[in-house]
Order: sequence, then C-alpha cells, then structure tokens
Amino acid sequence: MSYGLNVLLRLPFSIFKYRDRYTIVADILKAVAKSNKGIRKTQIMQRANLNSDLLNKYLDMLIRNHYIIVDGYAYKLTSRGMEFLQSFEAEAMKLQYRV
Repeated sequence: MSYGLNVLLRLPFSIFKYRDRYTIVADILKAVAKSNKGIRKTQIMQRANLNSDLLNKYLDMLIRNHYIIVDGYAYKLTSRGMEFLQSFEAEAMKLQYRV
C-alpha cells in the first residue's frame, strides 16, 4: 500500500466535503428510522441536509425500490430499508476501524 493511500484510509469520514450516493441514502433512511410514527418530507430534508430537488429524487427512488413507504404525509421505513441501513452501518464501521 502506498503512503498516500495509507494516510487517506486513516482520515475520519467527516473531513470529506462531498457525500456519495450510498451515504445520502443512508442519511435519509436514518432520518426516517428515528421516527416510529413516520416523518414528513421537510423533516427528512433538514435531518439529511438535502435540498428539496435532491430529496424528491432520492425519495422517489427509495419508494420505487420499497425501502420507504408513504402513509398519508408521513414516510416510514420498510424492513428492506432497515436491512440496507444496518448493512451500510456495519460496513462503515469496518472501514473506520480497518487501519
């Protein structure tokens, strides 16, 4: 492993400026998972730190793929969404403690 890559792997994830798609999806799912009764779109937007255009695109994709369901104005996490979130967090922990 080169020296530059070794240094990069030791950096905390929070210093990177941009999030990848998987991290954005995980942030949305985390926001929805925190609410037992469901959560409104505005609250998801604030907790996931997204603008409304991006949030609408991601929510549409998550609903079509059965990660989130819509119940009136509230968004709720499905079992498939919970499985994705748990596996994402497990992989993030592996990367964080790998070095």
